[in-house]
Amino acid sequence: MDEKELVRRLKSGDKDAFDALYEKYKNILLRMAYLVSGQMFDAEDIVQETFVKCYLHIGELKKEEGFRPWLFQILYRTAYRQAKKRKREIPEEDIAIRADATDGVTSLDRIIETENERLVNQAVQSLEFKHRAVVMLYYYNEMATKEIARVLGCTEGTVKSRLFAARKKLRGKLAAYGEGGRGHENDKNREDIRGLYFL
Repeated sequence: MDEKELVRRLKSGDKDAFDALYEKYKNILLRMAYLVSGQMFDAEDIVQETFVKCYLHIGELKKEEGFRPWLFQILYRTAYRQAKKRKREIPEEDIAIRADATDGVTSLDRIIETENERLVNQAVQSLEFKHRAVVMLYYYNEMATKEIARVLGCTEGTVKSRLFAARKKLRGKLAAYGEGGRGHENDKNREDIRGLYFL
């Protein structure tokens, strides 16, 4: 059964359709919520609240094909409100260590096991929320800038501007990681770090 049909059935109150959509998106949303929030217990709360809102407000979705960006929009707004409520920036702890201790996203985060990718994720964690969000949607969820604009409720130009700013900040952070306190790394390795994902 395709996604549009599942969404139609969910609108009519079909719990099996909700369960199918939950299974399809739970790990994707949990990964994003975890990377954005920096804490597994926060991520789980964000995802749970996202699906509750999805179930309660599915009738407000006009076009079934718009389900994915609509769901991500709920997640983004929920995560943003939580970060604002906590009045704190996300801690810059080692994301790979925390990923190893989690259920549901452990297999998704196998890719973060290498040193270079660990540094990239650490750099992403240190970005401001608005920059971190566009990076997650664009690079980790492979969404187009137009779709991200829908999710974030801003213009496509704003998304591109935030991506440009985020890439610039990440280049600086990754270059610093490659140079500061890592005398054993050669220039080629530092270049690999700078080039990873974002350039």
